[in-house]
Amino acid sequence: MTRICPDQPAKTCQDLLAGMGVLAARFPSLAADIGPLSLLDLNHLQPLMASATTFQCLTALLSPEEALLLDGFAYSKRRLEWLGGRLAAKYGLSRLVPADSPTAPWSDWSILPDPSGRPSLGPGPMATVSISHSRGYAAALVTAAGSCGIDIQQKSPQLAKVQERFATSEELALAAGAGDLVTRLALIWTAKEAVKKCLLADQPTFFGRIRLIDLAPLGEQALCRVGGRDGITVAVRIADLGDYLIACTGGDSCA
Repeated sequence: MTRICPDQPAKTCQDLLAGMGVLAARFPSLAADIGPLSLLDLNHLQPLMASATTFQCLTALLSPEEALLLDGFAYSKRRLEWLGGRLAAKYGLSRLVPADSPTAPWSDWSILPDPSGRPSLGPGPMATVSISHSRGYAAALVTAAGSCGIDIQQKSPQLAKVQERFATSEELALAAGAGDLVTRLALIWTAKEAVKKCLLADQPTFFGRIRLIDLAPLGEQALCRVGGRDGITVAVRIADLGDYLIACTGGDSCA
């Protein structure tokens, strides 16, 4: 990545971006067959946004259209999550570029919402982008082939208040080995959200169309199989990040 502003502010911003790779390295096989995974700790980004100098360094990585969109957000939480997601996605895109190829400035890449709200990449590497955020983290997954979907979800007790919207008793029973009720609900939510972002982004109501049909532990990860009414079964990998779960899928069908 080219230098974006001089001296210490630039180093501080670049350290933040490099930290995404360190976080993602904790899950080397979570999305290895899909594409680069990026994780950004929003608690590290927030103070940089409060400083005019470092904020300028970070927004220099946005396209003019992205910067205009960011300026339109009135709430600080929304600004933090949106910027974190874009930075995570652009970090992932930079890892798709071959090491011996000239690297374009990140500001040349524009990730804007399509009519369904899904992030769509303008000029840049031929890739599909998926972005998610949940309180303290932003996450992104990119792939050079096909579609992808990522979701990060805090294990929040609030999920129990809306569980009838997305989880059936049969699905909760399948996830019984995953832990307590909140963890099981977070697992079901992240798996379905990842599939939605990958394959059903234009469907406003999708929970009734897909269901968790299998769950197998894979060391520190779990492999879910989520089935739809059309008979297609999609594999979703899920990893534990303390109070959060991360789900990734490339939309691959499986037996």
